[in-house]
Amino acid sequence: MNHKFILIIFCFLLLNCSKDQQTEQNIIIVKVPPFYNEKLSREENYWRFRHFLFPQVEIPSSLPTGLPYDRNLLFVSVDEGGEIKFNNSEDMGSVSDMDYLKSYLAEIFLQREKNGMYEPGNRKVYKVVGIETADSIKYGDFVKVVDAVKQSGADPIVLLFDDDAFLK
Repeated sequence: MNHKFILIIFCFLLLNCSKDQQTEQNIIIVKVPPFYNEKLSREENYWRFRHFLFPQVEIPSSLPTGLPYDRNLLFVSVDEGGEIKFNNSEDMGSVSDMDYLKSYLAEIFLQREKNGMYEPGNRKVYKVVGIETADSIKYGDFVKVVDAVKQSGADPIVLLFDDDAFLK
């Protein structure tokens, strides 16, 4: 299933919940970054994405050559079989049991808070998590993953598409 279609359904369901059903716990906001623009360089695309995540960070007028390595960005990926990976390497289980993923991310955020790892330009702990899923993932599994990432304390949660692969 196409990610854009999943996101549209997800947003539609959120918008159509009755006010009684809408609580802070069941509303999940997933940000969709600007799409990779083939007319721009990899550096320009990277800085557009960076500015999307942190609007307080200005895009440099003279872009540095090459892409910086940002160890602060965290990635969760889900394959066709529902297996979850963290930063494309560490196994985190599957969509049927995401307790390990939630506790793992929560521990990272706690350590970041203790170590003073803040987003650029403010005192908010760095908790950005990008989610990338296989096109064939079931809608319900997608929602489970997003919910688990939200419960870990992630903010913002960004839906990544294949075109965003330059970030990894």
